[in-house]
Order: sequence, then structure tokens, then C-alpha cells
Amino acid sequence: MAATTPPLTGALPRGRRAALASRAVDLLFVLPLLLLLATFFVYPVLSGLLLSLRRTNGMTPGDFVGLDNYAEALLRDAVFRQALGNVVSFTAAAIVLQTGLGLLLAVLIAELRRGRVLYRLVFFAPVVVSMVAVAVVWKWIYAPYFGLLTNLLAAAGLTTPESSLLASQGTALGAIMGAFLWRWAGFNTVIYLAGLQSIPTDLYEAARIDGANGWQRFRFVTWPLLLPQTYTCVLLTTMGTLRIFDLMWIMTEGGPNHATETAATYVYVTAFRFFRVGYGAALAFVLFALVLVVTLVEVRVLRRRAERLTE
Repeated sequence: MAATTPPLTGALPRGRRAALASRAVDLLFVLPLLLLLATFFVYPVLSGLLLSLRRTNGMTPGDFVGLDNYAEALLRDAVFRQALGNVVSFTAAAIVLQTGLGLLLAVLIAELRRGRVLYRLVFFAPVVVSMVAVAVVWKWIYAPYFGLLTNLLAAAGLTTPESSLLASQGTALGAIMGAFLWRWAGFNTVIYLAGLQSIPTDLYEAARIDGANGWQRFRFVTWPLLLPQTYTCVLLTTMGTLRIFDLMWIMTEGGPNHATETAATYVYVTAFRFFRVGYGAALAFVLFALVLVVTLVEVRVLRRRAERLTE
């Protein structure tokens, strides 16, 4: 009888070797994407984090100061705290107004028998317009003397022709909110229209048979079943408005007297106008932490409610 050769110590089974070879091939295909991610995301983030721990001299990294930049941002910088307050209040108003306006428009369009496609195009058209163009156009609308809205308000006796909503600390942030809603309300409208089309008509017929009026059908049928779409709209609005920059910068550059200053505009001014790059990096990471925390809280709360309704 021929002697059998004992297996080598530590040798992997054939199935395990095949699985490892398959994973190696998969990794080889993903490797270019991982290299791009490391080059354009991981390295800049780590470099910015290290820079935020230094007191820079212009564009040259200076002395290591640890968390002093973060302490200054949160405890000693009144302008940055005002900027955070502005962006939080702007985000809260945007969530309520943009979601409510998008839902209202969607319900009205869904009730139409003709022209639904036309109204969809009309309300969604501003979404595809460049934010720079939107900001410039609305800045002209609010302009003194020749601005359309300024002249209408002056004709109604509510203001004077030489005044501008963007020039007043009390109205500047609200004026920018008007331009923001004009740009983005149509996006939420389309999302809600898709949700309305997915609701079975049998539910409305059953509600009518039970004697429910229009408001009751909306409250107990439409609104609960649109919660997943509301979850999406709230999440996207939050992530977009907390780091809003272009609309604020083009229309007011954070003025007057920091009334429309946001965290993103203040980061830009600090880093590239006053050349406090290290401190600007620290401000950027504080903003990143704020967006991350608020988004995670919303995901945790809204997803649970949405999943509970769809079970």
C-alpha cells in the first residue's frame, strides 16, 4: 500500500484559498476607487485636522496650540456663535417652510385633472438653475430704486424706494429665505408628488365611505403615508442649509453687521481674507460636527417613525 503524504502544516483548504483569491480579485477592481478616495478625501481631511491644531502665520503652519482654536471658536468668538445661530435658525425655518410649501403644491397639483406635467415643469425649473444665477437675480429684485419687489413695497406704502430688504438686519435673512424657497420648493414638490402617486386610491374610498372629509383624509391617510418622503426632504434640507454658502455670499457676503453670516461664509472669510487658515480649519470641523450630529439625530428619529408606519 502506497504511503499517503500528510498535508502541510498550516495549509489552507481549497475552498478557503478560492475565497481568498476571489476577494483579492474584488479588491483589485476596487483599488483605483480606494486610491482616489484616499487622495481626495482622506488625506485632505487628515491634513486639515492637523492644521486646525496649529496657529498659522498666513499660509505657513505655525506653532502647535492643540485645542485652543476650538476653544476660541466655541467660547471666545462671538461672531462665529452668531453665525451658528443664524444657520440653525435658517435651517429650522427652511425645514418647516420648504417642506410645508412643497407638500401644499404637491397636493394642489395632484388634485388637478389637466396640466399636471406643465405645473411640475414650472415648479421644478428653478431647481436646475445655477445658484449663482438665482442669487444675482434675487439680489436685483431686492435692489433699491429699481428692484421689482422694492418698488412694489414702496407703491404699497410699506417702505421707501431707496431701502432694501437686504440692507436691514431685521429683514436680510428672511429675504434670502424667500430666494431659497423659490429655488428649492419645487424639489420637495416632485418628491411628494411621487409619494402621492404611490398611495392606493382604495384608502381614500374607504375613508370617504366612513364619512371622512377632505381634511380628515389628508390627516389620517395622506400625511402618515407621506412620512418617508418627509424624512427624505427634511434630511436633504438640513444637510444643505447647515452648510449654505453661495446664496448668502453672493447676496450679502454675510452682512449687514453679520446678520446673514453663516458658518460656511465665516470659515471662508477667516481662512482666505484674514489668512487664519488653522483657525478656519477648526471652524470647518466644528461645522462638520454640527452637521453630523444634527443629521444623525434626524435619521434616528425620523427613520423609526417612517419604518413604524411602513411595517
